[in-house]
Amino acid sequence: MMLFFLLALAALAAIALLLWTIRAPRVWPLALVMVTVVAMPFRASAVALDTFLTAATPGLLELIGLVIAAIIAWGTKKAREKWGIEIEASQREALHWALHTGAQLALKHELTGKAAFDLMIAYAKRSVPDAIGGLKPSVEVLTDLAQAKFEQATTEKVKEVAGANADQLLDALKRTGITSAA
Repeated sequence: MMLFFLLALAALAAIALLLWTIRAPRVWPLALVMVTVVAMPFRASAVALDTFLTAATPGLLELIGLVIAAIIAWGTKKAREKWGIEIEASQREALHWALHTGAQLALKHELTGKAAFDLMIAYAKRSVPDAIGGLKPSVEVLTDLAQAKFEQATTEKVKEVAGANADQLLDALKRTGITSAA
């Protein structure tokens, strides 16, 4: 049983050292020394090996526990970084869409200036409170975003109206026979 434990420990140590040398090629001499130290008990007699294992087992188990705890902490940190960024991106996108919808609502009510921005910000606060709570934008940032979204919505509305009027004019010209279809 103890021999199996020692072999498993040596195999894990060898794998860890191999991965370490792959990530940092300049440490291979140190890794070679460490492998030699780990392999030294194999050369000892069976009695000495058993004595060594009996004495080293509590310390090795603590070391293994620390390594596992470190791996879990590292994985948790990486997961938090990855998913935290994704959550922030979805909150930012939700805030932008809410402000865009608020801008369309302000245009529908024919509001301009501060009244339009106030309506847009109020709409965003009502529709995506989690995004505003998560991002915590300042009033100035919300006002700047609202202004940009209002200008974007205004431009889209002008293009839509101009396109519709141009299409109506083209249809009227086609009916009269003045122009041919392109």
